[in-house]
Amino acid sequence: MPETLSKMLESLTDRTESQAMSYSDYEHLSLDDLSKISRNMLMDKNLEVSKVRPFFWTLVEAYVERFQVFPFDASKALFSYLELHEYPEEQLRDLVKQLEKLYETQYGRSMRESEKQPATDNNSVQTLDDEINELRETLKYAAIVGERLDCKE
Repeated sequence: MPETLSKMLESLTDRTESQAMSYSDYEHLSLDDLSKISRNMLMDKNLEVSKVRPFFWTLVEAYVERFQVFPFDASKALFSYLELHEYPEEQLRDLVKQLEKLYETQYGRSMRESEKQPATDNNSVQTLDDEINELRETLKYAAIVGERLDCKE
């Protein structure tokens, strides 16, 4: 850890739990400094996940409250999550059903109601299995794109 970063970290942690921190205690730090400190702390092998999740959730909530938008692409996050956990077909079907219910609640009509003219060819009508296969392909594509974006950063 760079010496200046180490000193900044010591200046923040050199207090007991009963001592409250005020903005003046850390106003000399930039967001970049705080990011570096957070990253270094996260890389600690002894850090428990149960302590990290609330930290991130608090940051996300504050960000959404301040900017009225998530700090990440929620669709990409969903696809990445599904791909990471290799969701089985049955769970994907349940997810599709939940999304359809949410859509119907919000828009008052089924997602399956086409605004196009009905197809005359029976082969062009997608079944639920076809839609799930299409969702899987989309998830695979999103994961590939996400990996490529991660590599560029």
